[in-house]
Amino acid sequence: MGLVGTVRDVLRRMSEIELLDRVYVIAAGTFVSVLPLLLLVTGALGASPSRGESLLAVQLIQRLGLDGSAADAVRALLPSSSLRFYAVGLAITFFGLYSLSRRAAHAYAAIWQIPDLPRNRLWRALVWILLQLAAILSVGIVRDQARGAEPTARLALFVTIGIIWYATELAGQRLITDRQVTWGRLHLAAGLTTVARLGVAVWASIYLATSLARQAELYGPIGVVFAMFTSLFATIAATLIATLIAATLTTRRPSS
Repeated sequence: MGLVGTVRDVLRRMSEIELLDRVYVIAAGTFVSVLPLLLLVTGALGASPSRGESLLAVQLIQRLGLDGSAADAVRALLPSSSLRFYAVGLAITFFGLYSLSRRAAHAYAAIWQIPDLPRNRLWRALVWILLQLAAILSVGIVRDQARGAEPTARLALFVTIGIIWYATELAGQRLITDRQVTWGRLHLAAGLTTVARLGVAVWASIYLATSLARQAELYGPIGVVFAMFTSLFATIAATLIATLIAATLTTRRPSS
């Protein structure tokens, strides 16, 4: 009965705060803000000397093991270009990051039922974005090292990934909630989020490369966009739903 009541409360809260709508908006904002920023950085670093490909396209192709039409679609979606071309949209990208920080702050405030961040404290949400980006890069590096490692070392590296996710979520939510949520509740949220992200990572390892290749063959670069956005949506949904579960559990049984 307790489990049924918890599930009912979580679903009710999801409906009340329109969580899936918020997930979609944050995922879209992340896609249109972070991707141009990555293109800007890789444009500054230069292109692959062998084929004139952008470094971002090369890394994505290698990480997912793509070839043929799927690899061609990724190259078309993420072309090599001059820094000047990407710098034209720099102001729009930064505005997108600012808008994304506001959306994320509103989402966490709704989940934890706390006041929204005032405008002069939105820097906390911007730092939250930077923490998430740093975690993505760090996890990517550790994952690459784990592929060719011995079983024991691979296990240690996977534990490291879990620690990175946990620490990032704990510090990030402490920041974006402006210290209005107790450490105990945040630790539970970080733990549930880590488990949820692990589930998404397993799902993506099975689904993403296959789906991206299939969508690229059928629809070209648009198919790549759809597959990448689907993975991003799943990650953000898992993160926010796990946080909502933690908030609901600790609200039902508040600590003294």
